[in-house]
Amino acid sequence: MKNLLVILFLIQFGFAGFSSHIVGGEIYYDCLGGTTYKVTVKLYRDCNSTTPYDTDLPVTVFNGFGAQIFDFLIPMPTPDLLDVVFNNPCVSIPSGICVEEAIYQKTVTLPASASGYTLSYQKCCRTGSTTNLINPGDQGITLTIDIPPVADAICNNSPRFNNYPPLLLCANEPLIFDHSASDPDGDSLVYSLVTPFQGGGTTLFPPNCGTCPSPIPALPPPYTGITWAGGYSASNPFGGGSININSSTGLLTAVPPMSGFFAVGVCVKEYRNGILLSTNIRDFIFQVMNCNFLLEAEITPQVDMPGFVSFCDGLTITFDNASINGTDYIWNFGVAGTTADQSTLFEPTYTFPSEGTYNVMLIVNPSGAPCTDTTWQLFTVYEDITPQFPLPASQCITGNSFDFDGQGIYPTPGTTFEWDFGSDAVPSTALTEDVSNVVYSDYGYQPVTYTIFYQTCEESVTDSVFVFAEPEIGFQIADELMCAPYFAVFDDTSFASTDIFYMWDFGDGTELSNLSDPSHMYVNPGTYDVTLTIWTTSGCIDTLTLSMADLIEVFPSPVSAFSVSPTEATVFYPNFFFTDLSQNAVEQTFYFTDGYSTTETPVWHSYVESGYHYPYQVVYNEFGCPDTSWQTIYIIPFTSVYVPNAFSPDGDSRNDIWQPVVYDTETYEIWVFDRWGQLIMNSTSEDANWDGTKNGKSAPIGTYTYFIKYTDQLDGIPREIRGHFSLIR
Repeated sequence: MKNLLVILFLIQFGFAGFSSHIVGGEIYYDCLGGTTYKVTVKLYRDCNSTTPYDTDLPVTVFNGFGAQIFDFLIPMPTPDLLDVVFNNPCVSIPSGICVEEAIYQKTVTLPASASGYTLSYQKCCRTGSTTNLINPGDQGITLTIDIPPVADAICNNSPRFNNYPPLLLCANEPLIFDHSASDPDGDSLVYSLVTPFQGGGTTLFPPNCGTCPSPIPALPPPYTGITWAGGYSASNPFGGGSININSSTGLLTAVPPMSGFFAVGVCVKEYRNGILLSTNIRDFIFQVMNCNFLLEAEITPQVDMPGFVSFCDGLTITFDNASINGTDYIWNFGVAGTTADQSTLFEPTYTFPSEGTYNVMLIVNPSGAPCTDTTWQLFTVYEDITPQFPLPASQCITGNSFDFDGQGIYPTPGTTFEWDFGSDAVPSTALTEDVSNVVYSDYGYQPVTYTIFYQTCEESVTDSVFVFAEPEIGFQIADELMCAPYFAVFDDTSFASTDIFYMWDFGDGTELSNLSDPSHMYVNPGTYDVTLTIWTTSGCIDTLTLSMADLIEVFPSPVSAFSVSPTEATVFYPNFFFTDLSQNAVEQTFYFTDGYSTTETPVWHSYVESGYHYPYQVVYNEFGCPDTSWQTIYIIPFTSVYVPNAFSPDGDSRNDIWQPVVYDTETYEIWVFDRWGQLIMNSTSEDANWDGTKNGKSAPIGTYTYFIKYTDQLDGIPREIRGHFSLIR
């Protein structure tokens, strides 16, 4: 009840001074296949503001390098009013509350981009009353989201937040809010508090930001964070108090210390296989008010009262009154057959006549006040019982024997006792207050439960004694081919309940090691013994030694080497001569890194693709030990596009398709239109062609238009080609 009252009060008194039209938002997307996405922009505003939503909301698309490649407009949807529902006779639902949510959505097909995309929307400006910003009227808002390259994720869907936080809070009152997000792909999500981005400000747009358009296009990334006022930051947006978000669950907790308007940013990052795919930053404003709470009757439940241990704490209870804004009180403690079980104190102390469960009633402002409230709470009381026992010292499993001394507070006579020492103990149970010579057959923590019974009341206490294990020694190493120089990693499998001390001898006359899992480099071929000694100084004290003869056998390694000539050539003569220069090898293979390899030497190899190539050689000796070496070669690219001016798709197998010839482009896209401007073909493949059909039928004889955009692989400069060609039969 209390939280609902707080929110209603804030809504009633908070929006009158909140003049900024946009008070929060986020952007996310869903992949519909290929480069087609449904883009969603959620915006929240005070609908009493004179500034409307964008009639057509502009979104600018950049590639992974920050270059603008596309933009589109999303028509304004019908905003939804957020309902205020409350049923409490002590609260009048305020009028004039008007908070809107607009969900802009549009399905768009983006131009191909191997580097991914950034989608951005910007708006000028923030409300000038924002407390934690410097010159907030000069700082706009930017909502932005990344679409990862296909190399990182194919057809990714970004995360989106599940719930929108309350815009209005009470000073010095805690907020607990589920700020979690959902990801349609089930990717890993990590949450944090961040600095939101600036958008269009008065340096770019007219000072009257209430009528400014959103910038078209938006400024390119990277974006600058908002400028915090002194004493404020992303992790401290209230300038005191507290605010935290659980990085795994998104649970937001906050206690703002003072009133005002506070910009806050919450970030959810999406990871798949350790790769960051996208980051969604929600930008919103909290308004904090100094609140006056309305009437509420509330008794703190028995289990939540300060000092509560159990229902067996005795027959006397001092009640905790958690009511709000009361002036007069009547308590009835629920004792049947009497009217003397009442009190008008704020927090009375009462001793019940006997053990049992009582329904306690509290009436706040019972004397004809305009608003009164009543509440009930069940209380159960039993005579005081507190079991306890001192914990015996730990012992070694060899010859262990434990004694237990039952203690505590309990009434006598009529009290009984029970011990449970666990299934590894002899005896495993006992019914006396004190027990001697309990012997454990297993090591580790052994739980012990001591229970006291009195009439219908039962209280237990559980603790654990510890039994040390006898030490065990062992180690292992990977079963693998060992070639010089061999880096050995030893895995210690020794065990003890207390600290183990180590001494390793690797058998090659070098230094010893006192690490638990050491590594050692065997430089020279040969066979080596390995010895481990361990000892303990507490618990079960012992010294153990284990030696493994001929554990390490290191074989000699070959040396890979080769030459290649030339190291640079053109695409017109991309031929290279490879010569084996390896030593102590019985077999070798050249890998040309273009899908081809050979065991021949010397050998010529011709490359098809231009650019850098990194051929390498792998050699083996008679023991199976390998070695690898690399070379770098470069083929100078030559970019050209040849477009035929006519073709005759008449089925005679000669000139039946129209296809440009393309060499060494970094990016490539082609469009073909008929004489009325209707699109015939669009492709990003260098092998794209047209067979002279349209909608499954032969296209008419005539002139057609083509448009080609490509990026030269040699100089990286984008170029365009336009022209015509003829279809004849």
